Amino acid sequence: MIHVYKTGVHAHRTPLSYPALAPVFEGDIQLVDHPKAADLYVFAHILDIQNAGREIVEDWRRRQVPIVLLSEEPFWDTIWGKHPLAHILYVETAYGVLPAYQLSHQTSDIFRFDHIPYYLLTNPRFAQAYAARFARNARLDVDAWRSAFACRAKHISFMFERRPEPHHWVTWPEANLIGLCSWRTELAEACTGPGVERLGHTWDGSKPRQALHDWYHDKLTKLDAHARYIGAHENTHQPNYITEKLFDAFACGAVPLYYAAPDHRVHELDLPPDSWINSYGHTPPEAAATITRHNITPQICTAYVTAQQALARRFSAPALFDHERARLRTALVAAFERILA
Repeated sequence: MIHVYKTGVHAHRTPLSYPALAPVFEGDIQLVDHPKAADLYVFAHILDIQNAGREIVEDWRRRQVPIVLLSEEPFWDTIWGKHPLAHILYVETAYGVLPAYQLSHQTSDIFRFDHIPYYLLTNPRFAQAYAARFARNARLDVDAWRSAFACRAKHISFMFERRPEPHHWVTWPEANLIGLCSWRTELAEACTGPGVERLGHTWDGSKPRQALHDWYHDKLTKLDAHARYIGAHENTHQPNYITEKLFDAFACGAVPLYYAAPDHRVHELDLPPDSWINSYGHTPPEAAATITRHNITPQICTAYVTAQQALARRFSAPALFDHERARLRTALVAAFERILA
């Protein structure tokens, strides 16, 4: 049994933090309430290590308990961590420097999914929403989709935080790791014309998602059968990093707008290239021009039918989720054991 002390403001964002995943680690990993009882200290964000209290720093000096930055968010690793390719970070705190093992999408296999991307395991709402919506969508044929797209209330919907600051454009070419927050903000601003909308607190002053009772239900309800295209770009391009955004766009019956290099694992999801728009390698104005010229032709609808059927098969298979949870347990326990050894 590995005893873990998990702490910090962002401690709710690790594989060990979600109620849906708690049973996965039973018998292998036990969370403890005090640092002195821990074999490992686990933090989710480098800011939390920087703000580590005196008690943890002093206990580390006495016992040399390994400190782990277990990060599920490449955005944090790049913008705040600044050394996303490093396996060990040396972090300044108010009480001295702490060495931390960095376990992330970039430096470990923990988040390297086989069938279902990691983030979709963290809450059952994803599996439930996708099973129902993709089963519904898979029943539509080419003509039905042509009619549906023609009747959409909006042409393009963007729903993500507006982050125009240039410091978000960071790149590590050797890892194909790219910050996309400012890029996708520029794209949303470059897409103009009738039927283009930009939704969310930082765009239209609406209630922030943290203030909503269920932001995810609100998002799906608002976007379902609403727009022809939905911006599904991640905040960070990392080849193994896929969140709910792409699947939400398909589930809501829209053509996803995405950004993925040839080595990105989105290409392993059995989605025909014509069923989504890939803006990899383009500037925001170039991407906006391509999207503006795009027409949903019968060929596009045929690819879209194939994509919906593939997604319906993937998200109607509980065995794939079981396999993915078991894979996650094995990978995380093995990573902790290597550090302890």
